[in-house]
Amino acid sequence: MDLADFIIVGGGSAGAVLASRLSEDPGTRVLLIEAGMDTPLGAVPDDIQDIFPSAFFNRAYFWPALHAAMTDEDDARPFLQGRVMGGGSSVMGMWALRGLPTDYDGWAAAAARGWSWNEVLPYFRRVGWEAGDTLVSATPARGIHSLPRGEWPGFVQRMERAAAARGLPFRDDINDGHADGFFAMPLSQEAGERVTSARFYLTSAVRRRPNLAILPQTRVTALILDGNRAAGVLTRQAGETRRFLGRTIILSAGAIHSPALLLRAGIGPAAALRQAGIAAVVDRPGVGRNLQNHVLVHFGLTLQPGFRLAAARHYAMAGLRLSSGHEGCAPGDLLLCAIGRVSGRSFGTRVGMIAAALYAPWSRGELVLPSPDPHALPRVSFRLLSDPRDAARMVVAGRFAEALLLDPVLAECYREAFLLPREPPLRRFNDRSVLGGVKSALASTLLDGPAAVRRRVIARAIRPGRLLLDRHGPVPLSETEILMAAAPMFHPAGTCAMGPAGDPQAVVDPECRVRGVQDLRVVDASIMPRIPSANTNLPVLMLAERAADLIRRGRRM
Repeated sequence: MDLADFIIVGGGSAGAVLASRLSEDPGTRVLLIEAGMDTPLGAVPDDIQDIFPSAFFNRAYFWPALHAAMTDEDDARPFLQGRVMGGGSSVMGMWALRGLPTDYDGWAAAAARGWSWNEVLPYFRRVGWEAGDTLVSATPARGIHSLPRGEWPGFVQRMERAAAARGLPFRDDINDGHADGFFAMPLSQEAGERVTSARFYLTSAVRRRPNLAILPQTRVTALILDGNRAAGVLTRQAGETRRFLGRTIILSAGAIHSPALLLRAGIGPAAALRQAGIAAVVDRPGVGRNLQNHVLVHFGLTLQPGFRLAAARHYAMAGLRLSSGHEGCAPGDLLLCAIGRVSGRSFGTRVGMIAAALYAPWSRGELVLPSPDPHALPRVSFRLLSDPRDAARMVVAGRFAEALLLDPVLAECYREAFLLPREPPLRRFNDRSVLGGVKSALASTLLDGPAAVRRRVIARAIRPGRLLLDRHGPVPLSETEILMAAAPMFHPAGTCAMGPAGDPQAVVDPECRVRGVQDLRVVDASIMPRIPSANTNLPVLMLAERAADLIRRGRRM
């Protein structure tokens, strides 16, 4: 493809949608470039298809050596971002939440016109529909399903009862309802398999289109600028550098890598660029700023027989939307989730989890480039909980989860309950080494073994987390313990935010065009002015569906 009409950088959740929708026009030539491996139908790895998130343990699907600091005082820790066709949708926990109407009305109020709840709702309803399908808005999107209440493990059913006693009723469809309550978690699953953006949008029929070219395992190292116009990209594949030219360049590399590409091209805060040794081409102070993420804590439960998940590979079971009631904070700002199994191994259903999360943060971080080296990864600091409103609400979420766990209705379901440390718990429960296999075999015996031995081993294994009860009864968690256990989710957003022309922090306009640069757009979670009160995958799919319509409309004008 000598000259593409559209070059899409990144084959993740947004990029797969754009490649599919934009190539529907046979007169439009589309090039999709993905840094990771491809996953075409018939060659999808088993761990990506698995409805237990086994793909999360496969480092081949993630950017190597990427780190992020939770605060400016913390050491940077490994931070996982998908590098595989389908991006985060190929490795995530499969939660499929839309968020709240106030999220998107807030976007519109921030001068992102056209992105209010009523305007984005048709695109949420379109998600999952293949090219050429007729949109029937009353029909649920294919590929999104929930586990029926009758199939929930006993501890989740008891959790629902404990929540109802606190005035939080069951909601039939959390994606159509706006109120707090308990709900069956909508999941990106179908027919016992994970549903990824690659599976639903890059179908075999789409891939056969002669006007669509897909380059996997190809990293874009630089944007090619012609004055103030984006003209193409430089790539590296198997040690070879190649140059591709296009009429429009679309960055869909995510909220870490899309701003990094802009910064490498000299598009960003001029002073910070000069400090990194990069010549400033377009001074856009907002590039890399406004970084947001959700934050959560995890609690574990060693489950009694009879309250465990049946022999199934389901992960997330149900959720609970909750309002903190904190002054100046929107309703529905907290979310709890019940996890039915912690491992695909034999002991996995003997342990459950409850995650408690802050879903409407005020804290803002940033990312910067350390040097002009195209292979240098950005330095990322989320500055989570730096806003005192966030720390206070994180404590509310943790205390609510603690109260549910200590409720006698739920306490009958487990032997031990404990606060887990900050590190991703699935990694802790799923050591893939030979030693991990030995640990797994021992865990199966230990979890049904003598109580004194089990508690001693668990207490040692979860440090600096701890058991919620000792032999005398409950030991309340301190605020410090809850906050020290808080960790970022894998939902970075906001680093190329939409906004009005007069806002120096706005990177793109409401049609996703980079301000000050012609023929360059960004379409991914980085353009969100504010992170929605939901896991970001479904909102990103919506965003890409709407962006595709905006791009096609602009092309016809």
